[in-house]
Amino acid sequence: MVGATLVAMTILLWIAIHRVPWLGPWLADGVRAVVGPAPVAWAEDVAYGWQDRVNRWRHGKDAPHTYWEVPGDWVPVASASPVPAAAESSPPCFPPKNFEPPFRVVAASGDGVWVPVDGRASVGGQSVMFKTMVHPDHERPYTVLALVAMDVSKVRIHAVAGTLEPRSTTFPESLRTGIVPEAQRPSLIAAFNGGFQTIHGGYAMMVDGHRIGEPRADACTVGLYRDGTIRIRSWPDLEAETDRMTAYRQTPRCLVENGQRHPELENRYNTSWGAVVDGGTVIRRSALGVSKDGNVLYFGMGDSLTARSLADGLKAAGAHDVAQLDVNHVFPRFVFFAEGARGLEAVAPLCPGFSFSPGDYVRSPMARDFFYVTSVRP
Repeated sequence: MVGATLVAMTILLWIAIHRVPWLGPWLADGVRAVVGPAPVAWAEDVAYGWQDRVNRWRHGKDAPHTYWEVPGDWVPVASASPVPAAAESSPPCFPPKNFEPPFRVVAASGDGVWVPVDGRASVGGQSVMFKTMVHPDHERPYTVLALVAMDVSKVRIHAVAGTLEPRSTTFPESLRTGIVPEAQRPSLIAAFNGGFQTIHGGYAMMVDGHRIGEPRADACTVGLYRDGTIRIRSWPDLEAETDRMTAYRQTPRCLVENGQRHPELENRYNTSWGAVVDGGTVIRRSALGVSKDGNVLYFGMGDSLTARSLADGLKAAGAHDVAQLDVNHVFPRFVFFAEGARGLEAVAPLCPGFSFSPGDYVRSPMARDFFYVTSVRP
C-alpha cells in the first residue's frame, strides 16, 4: 500500500511540475508538510531518474539541443577591432573571451561564443550583458546550459526577500515586498531566482542589515557589497566582511571555489547540492559565478544538469567561484524587462521553456527571494 502510494505520488509530482507550473510546488509543499521532506525528495529523485532514462533512450544520439542560434555573420566583440600594442598586456575584461566548449562531441556551433544582449542591457550604446550556451555533459546532448555574463562595473546586483521565503519570525514584514522597489525600476534590466526554501538546509540571507536565519559555516555565500563588489566564497571567508555588504544569500557548498571544482562532485550520490534532490540528479538547475578578478558576474541555468555539469559549464566560461542557486523545474528563471502594455514588464526569458508572467517582480509579489540587475548610468 505504501509503495503504491509513493509511486502514485511520484507520477502526480512529475505531471504537476511539468504541466501546471503553480501546481507542482503547491503539491510538493502540501505533501511535505504531512510526511516530511524525505519521501518527497525520494519521489522527485525517482521521477527525474525515469525522465532522464527516457531522454537518454530517445535523445542520446540527437544533435545538441540549443536555446538560440548564433548569426552566421556574427563577429565576436573581442576580435572586431585590433587592440593597440600598448594595451596588449592589459586587455579589457568585458566582454569575456570566447571559450572552448568542454566536450566537442556534444558542442553546438554557438557554444562558447558570447553575443550581446540588447534592449535595456544596452547602456550608452554598449551592452553590459552578453550571453552564450555550453553543453557540459558528454553523455547527454540535450543537456544545455545558458549563460549570461554581466559587466560588474556597469551593473548593480540587488537581493530581495520573498513574501514567504526564506522563512523567518524576526525579519521585518515591511521588507517582504517581493518586488523591485519603484525607485530602481527606471534602470532595471533583469531579474533571476534566489536560493533554496528554508526547509531545505536552513541557508541564511541578509538584506539591508536584517538577517534571516543563522549563517551556516559550511555554506557558500553570495556577498553583495556596498561598492558594487560581488564575492562568492565559503562563509568563513566572508563572515568578517558583512558590515560592508548590502546583502548576502547562502547556498549549498560552493560548486567551484578558488578555481577548483568541489572534490565531492566526483561522488554522484552526494546530496549537498540539492537537499530535496541529490547532486547527481539530472534536473533544471541555476547558479551564480564570478571571475577571478571580480569584474565579470556569470549566471547559468539550464535543463538536464547535474551539480557537476553545472559546475563544469560555469568554470569553462570563466567563473572562478560558483554558488548553486535554486533547482527543480519551476524555480530557476532569468527574465528581461522592457516597457509593455502596462508599463515596465518582464517580456522575455533568457531561454524558452521557462515560465514567467509579465507582472513578475514589478507588479506581482514573489513568494521566494530573488536577485535583480540594474544598470549604472553614466
